[in-house]
Amino acid sequence: MNCLILLADGFETVEALQTYDLLKRTHKFDVRLCSVKSTLEVTSSQSVKVTAELLLSDVDPLSFDFLILPGGKIGVENLKNSAEAHKLIRLFLDAGKDVHAICAAPSVLGMLGYLEGLPYTCFPGFELGNGIWQDAGVVETPHIITGRSMGYTMDFAKAIIAHYYGKEAVEAIRPGVEGLR
Repeated sequence: MNCLILLADGFETVEALQTYDLLKRTHKFDVRLCSVKSTLEVTSSQSVKVTAELLLSDVDPLSFDFLILPGGKIGVENLKNSAEAHKLIRLFLDAGKDVHAICAAPSVLGMLGYLEGLPYTCFPGFELGNGIWQDAGVVETPHIITGRSMGYTMDFAKAIIAHYYGKEAVEAIRPGVEGLR
């Protein structure tokens, strides 16, 4: 499975990079970091500079199976202000592909009308649209998985892994993640 993680300046470091890490550990996902800017260097909300692998302007959406939107208040504002990001999100969801979002990022999906009547979670205060907010760490629907906040990033990533490859794939990475023998 090919996954694209969209990064805008101000993204939440843990939500993007821990999700990236856990998906890569399975050896089942080709995960690519994608800058919504005109440069590959993107700065997180904690001032961590990350070099993305792709520019959004160069992405062939047909080559990716699903999309992940990390949170971070400023990063999400930058996603909300990116017409190219909106176009990509619409392309994915309208084609029946999955888009997963955590923290403030589900508000982008709400703003675009994709949470209409669906259960979801997000960082409290970022509810947007006519979805059904749930007081939960992670909420799953057929094409959208949402996570509440940075503290639920591990659960969010595990839910994504299980969604595509089952709980066995989550269990397979558990020893390396939890330091088990």
